[in-house]
Amino acid sequence: MPDNANHGSVNQQSRPFLSLCMIVKNEGQNLARCLASAEPYVDEIVVVDTGSQDDTLEIAAQFGARLDYFEWCDDFAAARNYSLSRVTGEWILHLDADEELIVEDSDFRQQLLSQPEVLAFAVTRNDVNVPEEAFLGGFHVRLFRNLPGFQYVNRYHEQLKYEGDRADAPPLVYNYLQGARILHYGNSDEEALRQKTLTRDIPILEAIRQQEGLSFWLLDCLARNYIRTDQLDKAQECYEEAFDRLLPCLMSGEKPEGFYWVPTLMHFMATQALDRNDFETARMLCQRGLEWCPDHLPLNYLAGHMLLELGFPLGAVAYFEKCLNLAQTTSFYSSEPFERTLLNLDPANGLGLAYLQMNQPEAAIAAFELALSFDPNCAIAQQHLENLKQAPKYESQCS
Repeated sequence: MPDNANHGSVNQQSRPFLSLCMIVKNEGQNLARCLASAEPYVDEIVVVDTGSQDDTLEIAAQFGARLDYFEWCDDFAAARNYSLSRVTGEWILHLDADEELIVEDSDFRQQLLSQPEVLAFAVTRNDVNVPEEAFLGGFHVRLFRNLPGFQYVNRYHEQLKYEGDRADAPPLVYNYLQGARILHYGNSDEEALRQKTLTRDIPILEAIRQQEGLSFWLLDCLARNYIRTDQLDKAQECYEEAFDRLLPCLMSGEKPEGFYWVPTLMHFMATQALDRNDFETARMLCQRGLEWCPDHLPLNYLAGHMLLELGFPLGAVAYFEKCLNLAQTTSFYSSEPFERTLLNLDPANGLGLAYLQMNQPEAAIAAFELALSFDPNCAIAQQHLENLKQAPKYESQCS
């Protein structure tokens, strides 16, 4: 392959349309599945290896990939940006070796041609061991034009930025790709995931933590990695650090910088506080979180749940109804993933429980029937409905 291939510099007439771009290391067990899934839909495959000692390169060569090498330096963004420099296509598809491209409409590439104003497309990504319908949100920008302004940032959990995220840069216009999605296998082998977490992920994150500090997102990533490897004390230290850093903003009401993942982090910490009956901390996290992100479904639901716990069902009703309204109008915050049941089933059951506390059986019955319209097998709604309809007062009203 040419040694001087430059990002976006190939003659237009001979230029491939869609290039698959990958960085890999010791992915012999995964790579063939990934390449086989994408090969029918791409015009070029570029694989940059960072030090494989298995048959990764041989597998890539079997699929006609252009091979290159990058010396690993504990920096995913640096490796990813080098891989971009080796791509010649008009559009770039970024996949990891433990992913599979699932194509439901073979004409999905037509979207790239028909929307000239769009610079990038976000793609749905699901874990293979998690039902597709379990979570909503958390789209990943994986298809983008081969323009010099695109680059990855962050040594760990690298993110794609346009024009380096300059203050005067135009906003990145992206759309949601229809007809294709990504299936992720990386979390399906628990022992392999544990070893990778211990030997790669935690050391990188701890190094960043010591050298420059972690964003709220990466601090939560480190905590979850400690939980995954049964290092619960270290995970709790991460959450205590996150809370200490958030506290000045919680007190002043000033929205923290680097807001991505902050609502999810606050929801998790508020849930922890509620579990230990620290209602003051849970209330403060929910209140500020909803001031900063009022359409965040998990925080709205948690606020309602907390008010139920405290014996304020009327206030809880307002939050549960807001969840249902946000879902109906599709105006909720979806930049971060959350459980799909928060759209309908959970707030409907919450309404039923709130109306039970207020001794309004008819409203409770309507709420639990609403829950069953979302999930006919919901045991909570079924049990409460059975109890309500067997109550003497209800039977006398129906006779």
